[in-house]
Amino acid sequence: MIADQHAVTTHSSKLSLRQMMIIFLLAIVSVVILINGWLIWNSWQRTIASAQNDAHNLSQSLSRQAEDTFLQVDLTLQDVSDRISLIGLNQAQHGYLRELLSSRTSSLPQLNGMAIYDAQGNWLVTSRGNIPKQINNSDREYFRYHLTHADSRVHIGKVIRSRATGDLVIPVSLRLNNSDGSFRGILLASVNLSFFKTVYGYYNLGRHNVLALMLSDGTILYVRPYVESAINRNISDSPLFTTLLKNASSGTAVYKSALDGKERVFGYSALQRYSLVTAAGYDKGQLMRGWFSTLSVYIALCTILLLVIFLLGMLVLRHISLNQKNQLELTAVRDRLTAMNRTLQTLALVDGLTGLANRRQFDLYLQHSVDRAHKLQIPLALLMIDVDSFKAFNDSYGHPAGDDCLKRIADALAHLPHRPDNLVARYGGEEFAIILPGGDREVASRLAQQVVEAISALNIPHQHNSCGQQRVSVSVGLHVMTQENQILSPQALIAGADRALYVAKNAGKNQVAE
Repeated sequence: MIADQHAVTTHSSKLSLRQMMIIFLLAIVSVVILINGWLIWNSWQRTIASAQNDAHNLSQSLSRQAEDTFLQVDLTLQDVSDRISLIGLNQAQHGYLRELLSSRTSSLPQLNGMAIYDAQGNWLVTSRGNIPKQINNSDREYFRYHLTHADSRVHIGKVIRSRATGDLVIPVSLRLNNSDGSFRGILLASVNLSFFKTVYGYYNLGRHNVLALMLSDGTILYVRPYVESAINRNISDSPLFTTLLKNASSGTAVYKSALDGKERVFGYSALQRYSLVTAAGYDKGQLMRGWFSTLSVYIALCTILLLVIFLLGMLVLRHISLNQKNQLELTAVRDRLTAMNRTLQTLALVDGLTGLANRRQFDLYLQHSVDRAHKLQIPLALLMIDVDSFKAFNDSYGHPAGDDCLKRIADALAHLPHRPDNLVARYGGEEFAIILPGGDREVASRLAQQVVEAISALNIPHQHNSCGQQRVSVSVGLHVMTQENQILSPQALIAGADRALYVAKNAGKNQVAE
């Protein structure tokens, strides 16, 4: 009867433990699913943010490229216009102007050609030399523009087909004026549309990603992928022109393209110098497919992780008994680590090269000494010691010799006669310090002089010592804190000793200063 009750109790205990393990595993699985769901959502947001950043950078790159391209043409037109203002447009100058236009065209790879037209739209001079007969350009949009606009800025027009070569070009024109400001004619430079096709072709983009160069009124000058029917198409009803550019000259947004209705992540930028806009768009669907392709691997890994967690959970019951033993072992390890940490803490207060107290121990002891000096109303002295011309020593004899020099100086400082509560420390680099609790000015001055003499007595050769000696020497700055001078902090004590050290250095080194 008792045995049966014990068996029932044991079975009930095992059942309860099994239920707790199942609940635990379900909780773990739920947490993993929730966390990974959040990570998946966050991953998509990061993908969109990264695409926006890339699109913005790409649009900025296109903007700079377009500005450089048209700025070169602009400067060329301005230069030719200045020459025309000087020499005029009479028949005698046509040969010179033809050579000038030809040389300027050949120097700029983006140019298709250059031409000069009179006030009636007749061709006067072209970079190609031959002037087509019975052709007049007064019907061109850029010609009509300059007839009604007297400004001296260049005008970038819609894409046209060149009457000289038959190529698609972007006209960049400049108004020519008579001396009285009246309309004299047009100076034209035509930019090859194929130039942008070549430049935009350098960018490695997906099939549905787009690059576009547009006028500020929404007219498309060039778009990649290139579709000729899209050239000169006006998309001013796009969110880019109805909203975005009105709020900021550059930025990013996600919207449906006015070209094909595809939703894209766009970056856009309006040129400051010219009435042009560049845009770069990444197809959102393509981004999602690439993101999901990567995500599928992640989901598989998460599934494997869940299976591993489940298997490990099943093994937990078998290892409970081992845990107690492990805990005892961990306790012993912890005790050993505690002892080791104490040893490491002690080592952390010692300078590895010289064996003296390091900067950490110096700071702690100085603070303690300042507090104690205030409490007991006793003086506190600090010596700051700097090796003279130590950089020159290292440069001349090498860093190993410099390290050996510092060791010998440290040993000499450590063996000077001083009180047990004095602390000799390596302050940093070639600087050392001695803290003298209770030390007055007389005691500090005597010890400082002993320091200078002890280092000089080492007779360490130093041919480039600027103090005049040919052996290693030190300069010492000392400062004493008393209740009368009201120095209330370690920083003030260090600052006082540093000032004194500066005086010793400027006074010729190898000496003590207060």
